Amino acid sequence: MPPSKGKGKGKKKGKSKKTKNRAPDATCNCIFRREIIINILSRLPVKTLIQFRCVCKPWRKLISKPKFIATHFRHSSSLQPSTGSSPVLLHTRHLKSYDHLLSLINLSSESSSVVELDNPFPFFLQSMVVVGSCNGIVCLCQPPWGDVITLWNPAMRQSRTVPLSKREPIMEAHSSVSIGLAYDSQENDFLVLSLKRFGPETVIADEVEMFSTMSFSWERVPNEVGFRVLGLSCNLIIKGVPYWSALLEDAYGSREVLVCFDLSKKVFDKLPMPGMRLETKGYLVNLEDSLGMLMWEKTDKYNVDIWVMDDEDGWSKKCNVGVLFGFDKIIGCLRNGNIVAEDENGVFFLFDPVTSSVKAKVCIDNANSGSSMIFNYSESLVLIEGMLPVKKQAARDKLARENLLKAGMNIKASTT
Repeated sequence: MPPSKGKGKGKKKGKSKKTKNRAPDATCNCIFRREIIINILSRLPVKTLIQFRCVCKPWRKLISKPKFIATHFRHSSSLQPSTGSSPVLLHTRHLKSYDHLLSLINLSSESSSVVELDNPFPFFLQSMVVVGSCNGIVCLCQPPWGDVITLWNPAMRQSRTVPLSKREPIMEAHSSVSIGLAYDSQENDFLVLSLKRFGPETVIADEVEMFSTMSFSWERVPNEVGFRVLGLSCNLIIKGVPYWSALLEDAYGSREVLVCFDLSKKVFDKLPMPGMRLETKGYLVNLEDSLGMLMWEKTDKYNVDIWVMDDEDGWSKKCNVGVLFGFDKIIGCLRNGNIVAEDENGVFFLFDPVTSSVKAKVCIDNANSGSSMIFNYSESLVLIEGMLPVKKQAARDKLARENLLKAGMNIKASTT
């Protein structure tokens, strides 16, 4: 007996169509407008955004756009000074193997954290200098000749090696090479500056070359100021502009000055140093994106003055920190003015100069005290053409070497 129409209709009605889960698009018109979605995403950490690229194709496309990357970095870099939580890149050496350790530390009164980063620099190269960071890109090089230069994005875990200039330094004439990193925001171009230094017995000005990640080539830059830089890398990078302490010979004799790279004109400018006596030590710092300096007497490291450079008035003393006890070495300063110091046990602490109080402490495992330096860092989504993921093999090689050192074996490093 055939089923009744009503029964058949009931069965047909009871059937439910299988619908695919629809992934949200970049506009999310059903919930939020496109502008709101962009505003929310641009304030998230890089690690979260990397995961969100898998949500849907429109989001992946959006997160990869240069305009979104620039907006994200603007939020990332501007938020840190206002919140007082500024992550910094820490370079130190392993206590036993003396390998280079690169860590991201977050010092704040609420919570302090340490994240050891995968180091893209070849572990068999015993010398490494962290040149600095701008727009999320960190520059590493090998002193004293700068014959290995690496550009690295720790947040994206990618890096690439910069091809070397055909104008190699002359060992008999040059004493070393100083490396700097700059960022031209108008051209969206990262620049590596190589300054060939002549011997200390000469007064010949440094020879300058510039590498552009846009043209991927080197070119000569005139040194019209006639300076000779003092370090193996730039002292500081502020808003993409590198600064060096340098010696200048002119009609007034030999004196120490600051030189910076003019990104628009692609030339060097000189700036005066604050009045310093021979017994005074100075440390260039970034204070709320302005040029600053910590100064203290060599015989009295516990009383620190903070100076700030103003475009119109020049150097002026901002404040005196007062008396600092319990530390062995000042290793830097956060952008909000808080001082980072290290004690003899390798413990890092954050000192607030306004309240004259210690705000945070953190200890880095297996770090060799006395060999540490910090650098301002803001994470970004920026990638340079040709960057590749940092290989884990380097970490395994490093572990194998540490195990051999523990076993008491004498290892000769090689590049093979």
